[in-house]
Amino acid sequence: MTKKRKWWLSKKWGFAASVALLPYAVLKTLWANGVVILASVKGIEGLHASMKTIADPVSAFLYAKGIDITAVLALIASTLAVALVQEWGRRIPRWMLLVPAGLGGTFFISISLATFYKLAVGTIRLTDTPEFDPWVLLPVYGGFFIWGIAISMAALSYGIRTGFYTRLDV
Repeated sequence: MTKKRKWWLSKKWGFAASVALLPYAVLKTLWANGVVILASVKGIEGLHASMKTIADPVSAFLYAKGIDITAVLALIASTLAVALVQEWGRRIPRWMLLVPAGLGGTFFISISLATFYKLAVGTIRLTDTPEFDPWVLLPVYGGFFIWGIAISMAALSYGIRTGFYTRLDV
């Protein structure tokens, strides 16, 4: 390997992944606290009603306290991304970082691409949920897509830097 780091070995991927889901987490936390942004009052009321009636007990309890479980999961995903680029992350067994990063990245990329495809072919329309602003797709699926790419690249970079993928280290 040359002295100059190759672009796929950059720790920037992990830092990018660590911030990609923060707008989503903020948005979901605001909604859990009744703040109307990128949604209508009716949309937020419907969201709160569904969390009271059909959510699992843990999610319903947290939501009642203003904590959306998916926002918590986004923060955990951000922490995973940071673990791939910080020294303290090397104390964690590599597979415990690489497996969720690889699977999560693949899943989030797939979900985002499927959603964008459905929008492109008209299977779903931006007007299908009038309670939510079409711009909500940007922090949600845009963030999912960016996180998926960035966490996948961060995992690849981490695996190469730590010798997990010895065959790829050229």
